[in-house]
Formats: sequence, C-alpha cells, structure tokens
Amino acid sequence: PPALFDTALRALPAETDEQNVERILAYAVRAYWRHLRPEQRQARAVVFEATLAVGLARASTQSQKAAWFNAYRDTTTSPTGLAWLERVWRRDERVPGLTLAEPDEITMAMELAVREVPRWKEILETQLARTQNPDRRDRLAFVIPALSADPAERERSFERFKLLANRRREVWVQDSLHYLNHPLRAAHGQRFVLPALEMLREIQQTGDIFFPTRWMEQTLWGYRSPQIAATVRTFLARQKDYPTRLRWTVLSTADELFRASRAANAAAGL
Repeated sequence: PPALFDTALRALPAETDEQNVERILAYAVRAYWRHLRPEQRQARAVVFEATLAVGLARASTQSQKAAWFNAYRDTTTSPTGLAWLERVWRRDERVPGLTLAEPDEITMAMELAVREVPRWKEILETQLARTQNPDRRDRLAFVIPALSADPAERERSFERFKLLANRRREVWVQDSLHYLNHPLRAAHGQRFVLPALEMLREIQQTGDIFFPTRWMEQTLWGYRSPQIAATVRTFLARQKDYPTRLRWTVLSTADELFRASRAANAAAGL
C-alpha cells in the first residue's frame, strides 16, 4: 500500500487527463484511509496535503477543482488544513474558480465535526440553521448524533437503528454509519461491527434490495485491523445456516478489510 500511494502522489502532478486525475485521486484517498497504517498516514500527510493544495490551485475547470477539493476535504487533518477548510465553510474565504453548493457545505461541516475541530458543535448547529432544502436539513439533523465527539451519543445513534422506523431513510442511515465507523473513530467504532453483522438478516428482510450491501460497506469501510477481520470471520463461522446471499454480501464487503488486515499482520511479523 505505501508503494501504491507514493506512486499515486508522484503521478498526480504530471497527469493531464481529467478522468485519470479523478481516478488516481480516488485511489490515493482510498489507500490513505483503508490501507495505510496510522503512522504511514502521518508520515505522508504533509506531502499529500501539499500535493492536493497545488493541484487545486492549478486545476483549470470547475470539475477538476471539485475533484481536488473533495480529496483535500476528505483527508486533511493538519491544523492549518482544517483552519482553511473551516474558513471556506464559513464563507470567509473562497476557492477561486470553484462554486460550492449547499451539499458541499453540509459535507464540509460533517468532515470538520468528525475531526472534532474546536467549534465542531457550533459548526453543525450553524449548518443546520442555514440549510434551506428541507430534505437536506432533515438528513443532517438525523446524522448529527453520529458526528458527536461524545462516545455515548454515538452509541445511542447506532442503537436507534434497531427500530425499523429509524431505518426508513436508508441513505441517512448509511451516512450515519459512515461517520460512526470513520477511521478517525475506529477505536470506539469497532464496537458497532458485531451488532451490525447480527442485524444483517433483519436489514435484508425489511430494507431495499441494495441496503444489506450498503449497510456492510459503511460498517466496515473504516477498519483494517486483524481483530475486526477476525470478528467478521468468527461471525460467519458460527452461522451454520446463514443465507448464502448474505454470506456473499459479508465476504464481498469485507474483502478490503481482509486484505488490509493481512498486510497489518505481515508488517507485525505474524
């Protein structure tokens, strides 16, 4: 993974095709969160952020700037980067050549909150108040408990999914799971993995045909540890009569987790 990530960083400044840039950025962001160990991320964070900032400044079209900006927004963790992102969210600073719409501001607010910037709660409250679209406002209100810096509130956020009435808006649930299981929250979020697996049969019976896959994707996306991989394998091993289709769902969504956990074991000499 570090070799792939470093190759992507070397390729980005030289790449001129817009679709290739978007693809490489997607690879880099995915490798950064899913496959690099925390210390590897930390060692590359400054260079990655600088590369994204330069790419954003050089991009010549709205779509190119959006791709670079989104990658920056989704990965920055430095005090300088977060301060800049907050100024953009507050509309105190603009990104030349890039028009940010309401959904962009909502995402910025959520990304700032999951990083627990000093005024994260005020940011979410302000964003909720200034969101004009009622559906987007309701969606943000639903997700806010999953963004809390308070672990107990995040646990209550997950517990409500056990009631069917709270799973009716499946995209809202997916957003919540995404932040509950964010890599920055992995130490606490790992407690949600087994309960999410145990709920999967009910998710299949009560939700959209694609909901089980999306439920598991958002549950597992933030993890790379052998312990979480073992949790998934142990769960499947104990389910002797588990529906084949659901077993496939778990295995397919856990594939990157299994790969990343093998790399973690190899790095530890196990």
